[in-house]
Amino acid sequence: MNRILALAEKEFLQIRRDHVLPRLIVLLPSLMLLLFGYAINFTLKGIPLAVHDASQDRVSQTLLQELTREDRFHLALQAKTPEEVVRAVDRGQARVGLVVPAGALEKVRRGESLSLEVYVDGTDPNFAFQAQAALRKAIQEVNARILLGRALAGESVLPPLSPSLHTLYNPENKTAWFMIPGIIGLVLTMFTVLLTALSIVREAESRMMESLLASPLRPHEMVLGKVLPYLFIAFGVALLVLALGHWVFGVPVRGSLALLLLAMFLFVLGSLAAGVLISTLARTQVQAVFGTYAYAFPTIFLSGFVFPIDGMPRLFQLLSYLVPARYLIEVLRGVMLKGVGLGVLWPHLLALALFSGLVLFLASARFQRQVAV
Repeated sequence: MNRILALAEKEFLQIRRDHVLPRLIVLLPSLMLLLFGYAINFTLKGIPLAVHDASQDRVSQTLLQELTREDRFHLALQAKTPEEVVRAVDRGQARVGLVVPAGALEKVRRGESLSLEVYVDGTDPNFAFQAQAALRKAIQEVNARILLGRALAGESVLPPLSPSLHTLYNPENKTAWFMIPGIIGLVLTMFTVLLTALSIVREAESRMMESLLASPLRPHEMVLGKVLPYLFIAFGVALLVLALGHWVFGVPVRGSLALLLLAMFLFVLGSLAAGVLISTLARTQVQAVFGTYAYAFPTIFLSGFVFPIDGMPRLFQLLSYLVPARYLIEVLRGVMLKGVGLGVLWPHLLALALFSGLVLFLASARFQRQVAV
């Protein structure tokens, strides 16, 4: 028992003397708790709504007031035409579109049923279900007010407002169509960052890095040289996952394949550079693994991979803009499911390009400091 306790004491001393590992041990559970507690929220509020109101009367105004009550929906766009409503959903300006035809008040007074055209972004089946439920609830409450007046007057009690629902992009609500673009982003994050970080730390532990630092290679050349082989490997893995998703699960690719490959290239390049950056901060492979998981957790929770960003608190919605996988997943779902092009997705591609450039610069700067030391 004394020998076992002596060895355990030695292990505790090693952990305590490690300047990075104790911080990661405290940071990761705290980060997980905060992300699980705040980011995982399937109750959506403030859903962006695009509306074309051709009536502009008491019925349509009452409906809009009911939709925005209790922060169910947020009026993101007042469209001039029904086509503009669908374009707003395509561009991501709105997640739900509503078209109110002209003459709503007259039809209600005549006892006729008014058909409302509703367009829901169906890329996320869970979101589509909740959005449709929230919209139906608002319409039912408006109908209840109108029907109460009719019943007191002894008139017919047919539902005045009748929604005609159109689920866009994923009409059959297939979960695989929603998940696979996110899985591509997650696989690329874990695969690229972990492989690169472990490779460089392993070389540092085996003294191979000292030889590289003593060579004529410049820091940026060393970073690019380390990244290049894994760039091809990771890109091949991305294509494999994309092909399996298309052939096995039937996930469509409705937009430009070249745009899709460009987004994956930019993301893989930046993620590999992030692995290099983690390796310059880590001294052991254990630290590199913990650093990779710390980097990957925001990807899982804040990228929209599984958990809808619309349901998160405002702070976490803002933090999600710092997660590169969010932009990749937006491009993947935009190209694969929506079929939109560069005119819609260019902000996400610009963000990926800035991410890659910034992380490559930081990784090269860290290497420069190591060479100087």
